[in-house]
Amino acid sequence: MMNLLIYNLYMYMMSLMMFTILYKYLLMSLMSLEMMMMSLLMMIYLVLLNKSFEYFLLFYLLFIVCEGVLGLSLLILLIRFKGLDKLNSINLMLW
Repeated sequence: MMNLLIYNLYMYMMSLMMFTILYKYLLMSLMSLEMMMMSLLMMIYLVLLNKSFEYFLLFYLLFIVCEGVLGLSLLILLIRFKGLDKLNSINLMLW
């Protein structure tokens, strides 16, 4: 149990480091955010398994799926309108 918790914490920290280093591209940022969400899902699962509240995991999984779909649709719109997925080319004042 403790090894899984340490592994999930390590996975969360690695995805946080990936998010800060690979901030230049939107796809890499979305992938690191998904990795963070999956590691948090594993940590929540380990905690809720002892308390028998497994149905809360479905709500969290629903939020993970909605966040992924929203991110991919924004990526498709950005590539369609701008032509590239670099985050430094986004100026929110022009949209």
